[in-house]
Amino acid sequence: SPKLSLLTFLLYTVMTTTVFLSLNMIKVLKLSTMLISWTKTPTLNAALMLTLLSLAGLPPLTGFMPKWLIIQELTKQEMTPAATIAAMLSLLGLFFYLRLAYHSTITLPPNSSNHMKTWYLRKTPNTFTAILTSLSISLLPLSPMILTMV
Repeated sequence: SPKLSLLTFLLYTVMTTTVFLSLNMIKVLKLSTMLISWTKTPTLNAALMLTLLSLAGLPPLTGFMPKWLIIQELTKQEMTPAATIAAMLSLLGLFFYLRLAYHSTITLPPNSSNHMKTWYLRKTPNTFTAILTSLSISLLPLSPMILTMV
């Protein structure tokens, strides 16, 4: 349905914008620079991990809503094989986003056990990124209201 397509587009636009703004603030160009970015901005990296998990479509986060609604709509229209294939193919995206989330927060590069937190001047907080991150992570409980508005 057009409403569902618009909702999916808007949610993924918000989540993708959040990821790009976060990666731009951290100055990540490669996965190897993402591995040590936690020393500069640990809070932003934690928010980036949650946003990536939301893009992956994990259930307690916002990104689960479009996948759930699309699969529900396909099942209502008796297109169960298409719904099953869509659910199975979403596992590929889950693998990709889990890998990025893993690299952004959990791992350290080899031989960096003596890596100290780098000294830096406090940057002014970016409220736009904070708002988008909050929306990317916590819109799932508001899904009934969002569906009636769209």
